[in-house]
Amino acid sequence: MELLFIVVLSLLLVPLALLTSGALRIVLGLAFVLFFPGYTLIAALFPGKDALDSIERLALSFGLNIAVVPLIGLILNYTPWGIRPHPILISVLLFIVIMAAIA
Repeated sequence: MELLFIVVLSLLLVPLALLTSGALRIVLGLAFVLFFPGYTLIAALFPGKDALDSIERLALSFGLNIAVVPLIGLILNYTPWGIRPHPILISVLLFIVIMAAIA
């Protein structure tokens, strides 16, 4: 259920980030970049609810997120799109959706 919530928030963030500016964009953007990719990766790696406690899942989410988002940026650096806001937004969104689908 929380994965569906994360995917819906991520999908809502895309038009919000492209069309507006303000506090809501910043708060959702920070969660989008600092938490959602790691959480969906942890959910894909440990799909069972009893595999990890909630505190372990939260800590590993932040830890793996520190590794995942820079790797996405590194891969984008070698593409024709480069490291710009729109390619980063789309690639992180794709990563979140793919990992949530795997989980």
